Amino acid sequence: MGLSSILIGLCVVTLVIIFFFPLLRVEKYRKDSPPYKRSYCIFGLLIINWILYIAGFYTLLPVNIANLIFIPTWFIICALGAIFTILEFKNNKAFAAPLAGFTVISFVFALFLNALSHM
Repeated sequence: MGLSSILIGLCVVTLVIIFFFPLLRVEKYRKDSPPYKRSYCIFGLLIINWILYIAGFYTLLPVNIANLIFIPTWFIICALGAIFTILEFKNNKAFAAPLAGFTVISFVFALFLNALSHM
């Protein structure tokens, strides 16, 4: 079993935990207040950033501009995601779990891409 198989397995397990634990929590308690609109915005920014990366948007930009935009954007969105996860955890734990999961995955991926770009 290669390292890539292990990493894919860890990502699948993480995604399962991110999506099913909040569902169990919502079914059990049902008293959480709705998530903040800012948390929805950060979650949307994380998803849009992933879609832009997977679609190859950053490769369409000139190299100088892509280098200035790509990594800082990932880190800024991850920092905002961490801040709003903490704020959302006090308000709605069922929404804070997926937000924290996507933030952590994006942060690790940004660190990986930053290290890879400096090689």
